[in-house]
Amino acid sequence: MPVTQNEAGLATVLGHEVAHAAAHHGAERMSQALLAQYGGEAVGAGLSLTDSKYQSAVSMALPVIAQYGVLMPYGRKQESSADRIGLTYMARAGYDPHEALNFWKRFAAYNQSHGGGPTLSFLSTHPLDETRIKDIEQAIPQVEAEMKSSVISAPAKK
Repeated sequence: MPVTQNEAGLATVLGHEVAHAAAHHGAERMSQALLAQYGGEAVGAGLSLTDSKYQSAVSMALPVIAQYGVLMPYGRKQESSADRIGLTYMARAGYDPHEALNFWKRFAAYNQSHGGGPTLSFLSTHPLDETRIKDIEQAIPQVEAEMKSSVISAPAKK
């Protein structure tokens, strides 16, 4: 709550989280985790007749490759998607999309003041704060245009 600071900040967070649900990100993550598990088992079965040193090396490397090469990048993509969709949701609810930018800047400052996060994107499940802020800045004009084009004008009085 200290980072949201106001109703529009809360709308940013809620829009982001609702976007995850609407886009079925949780189900996608579960499917990916199962796919990674089954893929690992298939590779393990395929290597069962090879040298045990090779099996050991591959069995140690495969989870790392799956995590950093597939699961985490996909997670960052989902987070960026939720940011963008959430921005639209909060704007449709009547909040100024620039307030989302203010929220993400406060969020970045909070992260910095509390030890920060990874500075290399491949080490994180979420986009770097700078990336999020830049993406939101770029999306605001699009969202504003969408809002203007979807406004239904009142019927003219006779």
